Amino acid sequence: MPASEKSKIDREKVSTPQIILTAEAKKVLSNILEQDFTLAGKYFRVLISGKGCEGFKYSTGFTDFTEEDFTVLISSPNAPDMAILMDPFTAFYIPHAEIDFVRNYSQDEEGFVVTNLSQAEFKGKFWRQSPEKIPPLMEK
Repeated sequence: MPASEKSKIDREKVSTPQIILTAEAKKVLSNILEQDFTLAGKYFRVLISGKGCEGFKYSTGFTDFTEEDFTVLISSPNAPDMAILMDPFTAFYIPHAEIDFVRNYSQDEEGFVVTNLSQAEFKGKFWRQSPEKIPPLMEK
């Protein structure tokens, strides 16, 4: 069995995340998808990009869909549904999240901000005290 298959997360044992998009995030995301023709056929993705003492760090971007992905549909009145993708690892550790779009020009900050509403559970070396917080792996 290839090494990549030994540590695959069992997607069937991971719940689909619940995501809240703020009004500003919906507006900006909709505008980006509408105006940028290079994103045709791409999806908005949230992923874990690192880990520190205070928990995970997150990134967003536009990518292709893969069969392993979780798709969270966000519905808005008078607008098409938006799909947000997460790989199984990210979905396991972000069961509930809020995504906002922030513009703080005085701090030179602009972009999507992911807030994991369960972040407090994943500080430090949380898996040592709580083995159930280790993602379920596929059986060999």
